[in-house]
Amino acid sequence: MLADFRPNTLRLALFASLSIAGCGAYEPLTRAPPSADHAWTGPDLARVSAGLRGTEPAANAPRADREPGRSYTLAELIDVAERTNPETRVAWERARQAAFAAGIAEGLYYPRLVAAATAAIASVPLPIPQTVVPGGVFRADTHFIVPALSLEWLMLDFGRRAAVVDAAQALIAEANAGFNAKHQEVVFNVTRDFYTWTAARGKVNADRAALDAARTLVDSVSARLTRGLATRPEVLQVDEEAARATYDLQDALAAEQDARMALLESVGVSPYEPIEIADVSAEPLPPELAESVDHAIDRALGQRPDLVALLARVQAREAAVRQARADFWPKLVVKGDLGENYGALRVERGSFEHVSESQYAVGFRLEWDLFSGFERRNKLELARSQQKEAEDVLEHAKEKAVRQVWTAYNDAAVALVKQRAAAALLTASEKTWSATLESYNHGLATLPDVREAVRNLARARALEQASRSEAWTRTAAFAVSTGDLAQP
Repeated sequence: MLADFRPNTLRLALFASLSIAGCGAYEPLTRAPPSADHAWTGPDLARVSAGLRGTEPAANAPRADREPGRSYTLAELIDVAERTNPETRVAWERARQAAFAAGIAEGLYYPRLVAAATAAIASVPLPIPQTVVPGGVFRADTHFIVPALSLEWLMLDFGRRAAVVDAAQALIAEANAGFNAKHQEVVFNVTRDFYTWTAARGKVNADRAALDAARTLVDSVSARLTRGLATRPEVLQVDEEAARATYDLQDALAAEQDARMALLESVGVSPYEPIEIADVSAEPLPPELAESVDHAIDRALGQRPDLVALLARVQAREAAVRQARADFWPKLVVKGDLGENYGALRVERGSFEHVSESQYAVGFRLEWDLFSGFERRNKLELARSQQKEAEDVLEHAKEKAVRQVWTAYNDAAVALVKQRAAAALLTASEKTWSATLESYNHGLATLPDVREAVRNLARARALEQASRSEAWTRTAAFAVSTGDLAQP
């Protein structure tokens, strides 16, 4: 019966395989675009895209508690951005991954202990002379289970594991520096957009004041017209001035709304969520730069996160060179096995003989690759080249950082000077406007003089607000160039 079953089973398996193969030709290109001429939505793309529909964006993202009606300062907006910005979470996960990778590398120093169990049933025919066994076949049947513990411990590797651990620890420093750099980027983006919006709101206030001044001028000309001291063209000119001021105000309101949207994007706040932002138009200016540029450069070279990351990469490449050198040397491994053999064996359909015995082995294994097709030499040269590349990149970044600090230092200093000049210009323009309007009301100044004074005053107000925002932004850029914004 058994002899009949086995051939039938083989025939059935063969028939099933041929049937499956005959169901249709395998055509993998049916899942790819048929041509390069048009966009295409295949079944896989549609399946994945369906996962986007009906889901909330950033559903798992942490959200900062925002109090309705509260007016948020720049520092509070930065705090919200650092807690809700998805890029900071990505950088955080990368830093965690680097820490886990270092843990994996450090685990190479520990022994490896493996538990395994092998179970099988076997029937093995062996050829044997017919003079010994009729038919010339000797069959042995066995079934067994062998549980075992295997211990392997690398005792000597000439610095391979130390190099791997050093490289992993250097990558931790690189990832942590990248994490701080991302926070610095978020802080600067919020700061820049905050003061850009502040300048835009200052332009709105300046244009609104210019419109009020234009309307005041319209009233003054109208009063002079009733007394016969003004002409009809003068009335039309001041109406034109009021219309221009109205247009400028609407344009400034649109720019202020765009700047607000950019700020909310940097903070990570939805435009549908109402949030009040504090007015800092009267905030004191940043202090003068008291330190020298040389001192700022020294601080930048010692703490900028991008330079720290590049230095860590150099250290990782140095460790890779040490590992490549260590590959030329042998490895010494302690190895041990302990197990138990539970099984039975019979010969030529006789009775089973059972066994239940322990088995073990302890010893050393020396591994030394004597020749591998120049693979180790090429790996060493590759590691040296990568180390030299990392060193060159670091040196170039240092030179670039020095230039950036110089530029940011000068820009911040000049911005403070420009703001003082803009403040003086605003004071002078306000006085000029008042004096010119009074003179015009007494017939001592012409209408073109008054219109010019109105325009100069509007420009001076907008310039003063823009220069104030520029001073703060340039100061923040200087802090970025030195790495100050990346410090916890």
